[in-house]
Amino acid sequence: MTENKIAVVNSSSFGQIFKEHWEELEKIGQVDRFMVDPDISGKDLAEKLNGYNIIIASVTPNFTEEFFDNMDGLQLISRHGIGYNSVDIKAAKEHGVKVTIVPPLVERNAVAEAALTNLMALVRQAPAAAEREREGHYSDRAHFMGHEFSGKQFGVIGCGNIGGRVAELFHFFGGDVLITDPHPATSDEWWAKNTWAKRVPLNELLAKCDYISLNASLDDDDYHMIDAEALKKTKKGVYFVNHARGALIDEQAMMDAVKSGQVAGYAADAMEVEPVPGDHPFLHDDHFLITPHTSAYTYECLHGMGEKCVSDVKNLVSGKPLVRELTSQL
Repeated sequence: MTENKIAVVNSSSFGQIFKEHWEELEKIGQVDRFMVDPDISGKDLAEKLNGYNIIIASVTPNFTEEFFDNMDGLQLISRHGIGYNSVDIKAAKEHGVKVTIVPPLVERNAVAEAALTNLMALVRQAPAAAEREREGHYSDRAHFMGHEFSGKQFGVIGCGNIGGRVAELFHFFGGDVLITDPHPATSDEWWAKNTWAKRVPLNELLAKCDYISLNASLDDDDYHMIDAEALKKTKKGVYFVNHARGALIDEQAMMDAVKSGQVAGYAADAMEVEPVPGDHPFLHDDHFLITPHTSAYTYECLHGMGEKCVSDVKNLVSGKPLVRELTSQL
């Protein structure tokens, strides 16, 4: 029997903190780490991974139809995360490749808590104030005025697994949380038991909220859902936080809205292009707080993600059913 060959692609965390996950895979076959250009073509990616029958995949690169057309012998792509926008699921099934993701609950607390953390840090200007302190400018402290969270109106766009937890954290500050969900069927059970969450149209949420969290999934309907027209409808001085997908917003429109004062600040852990170019204007303006897709980087979450990927590989080679297999749902 041919030895299993396992490629860990563009994940800087799998097997690094929890080395036992890497060691478990080495008992199954050869394991190699690949760091490739996020925009690599499908054909080039297939050539690079030729001969590997199992892939543990990060947020990038994209496993496109072209990739599957040029990749022979692949049996499994196990996503080291809950999102699967980077994998053409239909093409995978047509080529007999199984695709799995981490159960949403594994990342729920980590991502929601990171969103609240970054939003609060931005609103209270913590990063900018800390930088001035490091530079020895204690006397500048009065420049770093912020806002309180208590008594403000919060809104969540996309109230599924993680968005629901963000709403629960927002509710801690008191009052109702306004919710709009592009895919409401995924959160009906959550709505039923949380009467303080008020469903409203997107335009109403934009007009009334002081703080808005983006937690929608990304599809053709949601692409750039927060564009120039949407930003004109917001309450002046609103803050946004986006720990879902960067392409939910039009970045140029957000920059313009911040410059005009319509938006007071934008915190994001996901950008449309990652890694973010060093000359991106968001990185050079204190009205923005951009982190490098680290929402899931807690010890608890990374351990759970790694455990799931290892179990996917073990189940595949032993012929057992796979958990959270997307290709089985088509």
